[in-house]
Amino acid sequence: MPTVPNPVAAWARSRAGGEITEVRDVSRQRAGARVWELTRADAARFFLKVAPTPDRYTRETHAYRHAVPALGHAHAPVLVDSDPGRLALLLTAAPGTGLPDSAPGRADRTEVYRQAGGLLRRLHDACGPAGAAGPVGGADRWAAGRCAAAEAQVAELTDAGVLDAAERRFVLDRAAVLHLLPPLPAGFLHGDVGVHHFLWDAAGRRLALAGFAQARLGCAAEDLVRVAYGACLRDPGLRAAFLRGYGRELTDAERYALPALAALDAAEAWARGLRTGDEDAVGRARGVVGALMDGVGLRV
Repeated sequence: MPTVPNPVAAWARSRAGGEITEVRDVSRQRAGARVWELTRADAARFFLKVAPTPDRYTRETHAYRHAVPALGHAHAPVLVDSDPGRLALLLTAAPGTGLPDSAPGRADRTEVYRQAGGLLRRLHDACGPAGAAGPVGGADRWAAGRCAAAEAQVAELTDAGVLDAAERRFVLDRAAVLHLLPPLPAGFLHGDVGVHHFLWDAAGRRLALAGFAQARLGCAAEDLVRVAYGACLRDPGLRAAFLRGYGRELTDAERYALPALAALDAAEAWARGLRTGDEDAVGRARGVVGALMDGVGLRV
């Protein structure tokens, strides 16, 4: 199997249930994991993924075994098998293609975001109905952790000379808001929601969700941030479709938390983008901070 390390290739062949006739490296730049698309002789497709760390492997394997099945048939890849010694997962290929490549029209794009909200709600409720109080470890510990991370990221950005005093104060003030809130509803999080993990089947008008390497239990609102304050920040129609699909009213605490979490998420992405040289990520993060400071879409 070309381009795939031999031990992993042999393992994947034995689990795929037939001869592999085509291999394509589809690893995302800077994502960390190695990913290959495998095509069997009967045209069935699989994805072979080697996680970059044991933690990522454990999170993703646990998600595919215990939470992802709640999304329903053809709405996510299916775990064929996993190997902890090789940090390898073999997944079926869910129907659909990446959203940027399929370039759907406005009606389809709205439907994509409505279905994304619905799938995320199913995932959040997969290990019990959302609404149970707080993240693992308690709300105070969670808020303290987020504040400490924000302070570290702000310091890093300040030292790099890319964050001015107003931006620094804004991010730290948003972090302080989290200490003032009551416990937020919990759920099983995807952890990296975004169009890069959306697979749109235009013929069936059906969305699938992929990419569960950062899945975990946590505050449900954390999973809403990158859609509501990312792709949909300046498009109220898409945001409304997403929240309509999510299917429940957000609590007052969640509505206050979301812009604060958006600022913290943007600071994290900005710092990570500087470290990795990802100029696109830096630009998006800087845009989110600027939009929030300008008051764009502060309420959902």
